Amino acid sequence: MKYKTIKLSHTNEIIQTYGVNSLMAKVIESKKIDQKQFKSFMDPHLIYHDFSLFEEADETLERIEEAIANKEKICIYGDYDCDGILATTILVQAFHERGVEVGYHIPNRFTDGYGLNTTRVEQMAEKGYSLIITVDNGIKAFDAVEKAGELGIDVIITDHHAFDGEVPVAYSIIHTKMSPKYPFKEICGGFIAYKLAAALLKHHDPYLFTLASITTISDMMPLLDENRSLVRRGLQFMKQYKYPSLELLKGSRDYDATTIGFTIAPRINAFGRLPELVNPVYLVKYFLKEADPAYQEKISNYASKINSKRQSLTTSLYKEAVTDTSSPCLFYGSENMHEGLVGLVAGKYTREYEQPAFVMHYNPKEEIYKGSARGIDGFNIYNFFTHHEDLFVQYGGHAKAGGFTITKSNYPLVYDALMNDIKGCHFEASESVIPITLTDTTIPNVESLDLLAPFGEENKAPLFILEDVSCHQVDRLSEGKHLKFHLGDNQVSALAFNKGQLYDELVHKDSMTLVGTLSINVFRGNKSINFIVEDIL
Repeated sequence: MKYKTIKLSHTNEIIQTYGVNSLMAKVIESKKIDQKQFKSFMDPHLIYHDFSLFEEADETLERIEEAIANKEKICIYGDYDCDGILATTILVQAFHERGVEVGYHIPNRFTDGYGLNTTRVEQMAEKGYSLIITVDNGIKAFDAVEKAGELGIDVIITDHHAFDGEVPVAYSIIHTKMSPKYPFKEICGGFIAYKLAAALLKHHDPYLFTLASITTISDMMPLLDENRSLVRRGLQFMKQYKYPSLELLKGSRDYDATTIGFTIAPRINAFGRLPELVNPVYLVKYFLKEADPAYQEKISNYASKINSKRQSLTTSLYKEAVTDTSSPCLFYGSENMHEGLVGLVAGKYTREYEQPAFVMHYNPKEEIYKGSARGIDGFNIYNFFTHHEDLFVQYGGHAKAGGFTITKSNYPLVYDALMNDIKGCHFEASESVIPITLTDTTIPNVESLDLLAPFGEENKAPLFILEDVSCHQVDRLSEGKHLKFHLGDNQVSALAFNKGQLYDELVHKDSMTLVGTLSINVFRGNKSINFIVEDIL
């Protein structure tokens, strides 16, 4: 990894104008946060844009109220990822609190595919449903919505995914990008479902709000505006109420954005990735308020086992796919590659090698490859799809990620097109770092960074560089696996995890350059500063 040190020239001016310490001033300058944005960050009040701002909010609520009054059968149709599963739970719970039992369905990734489909619509018609509400899907379900209309079923679409001009002829559509008055466009399916739930309940619900905050992190939404407010308040609710459904999934970890993104959400997503082990629909019942504790214990145990299985499978499939590290990209498809894990394998390769990845499962009966692609800066996946759309059965996604289907005969043609498009491209990752000194790293200064949290998409945790910092002692930790550097006058401890092999090289150095993040460690009531080392230069 290469690092680009940000040039700071207004630190003292920001200290005076914003009334902040030197460490905070350097972060503010590096992130280019103006005074209006800074005041918004510091404002403890909740930012929340009401459901009424959606373009077809009134029609949606009127149709649902009509269905409730007439005791119509209503079905919530979700998706198999964390966002879709929790979005479904949010609406099912809201209807329960209105005294209404509704049906719900989480599609199987392999047999249903993504989104509402005609087969499921026909089944719902046979069962007497007259209203379908989609969550986290539907904006491209043209055939399914048309079939529903033919069968006398109204469809309300709530979705946040991209669409190309035309949309299905549904009863109503709730989508930020179809709502000119809705001020912040980048919210996920779970948050949209929460807004509908709050409108139906006519009040906010801390637990459902918390579930929406999890979906916002799991779907990698920008942690700005109301998303940041949602996650910040959601984390407070988790710590305050200790909801059993989340306590069982988080284990011994503290509640923060990292725990949600790397512990809770992956355990939920594992059900959708490996539905042959346990049907992901069971998770909706798991997350309902009235869920039986014994049932929750059972499902949480499954979640841990399924996620472990997902991790081991991903590792073995990754080793199978990545054999030629001299190639400028990864293009791999096989019958053995698990369709639910293609995205994880592609993402792992892209993170490790900073190169594009196309990973596919091959279905010999249909003679098609279904896969997932990951792009990087300098190679736009969606542009590649559109430039060669004649080679794809179907595709979708955005600049950095996408899904696609190709025929067996087009497999080599897509490979040739990919190699031709990346010919001459030079992919080199670089990350911006903020230069600081040990004088910036007081306990109050480091604690003040929490005011900018939670960190995530488009609000990255600040990454710092300590250049030629004095080090008077190096310790080995965990039988030599990790290293601890004593910096300055022992005011900062730098922890370098999994870098024990560098001990002999570093032990006699008087100074070093470190890249990493800052945090506060509390031990027996005493606070100290930790610099978590990401790289040693």
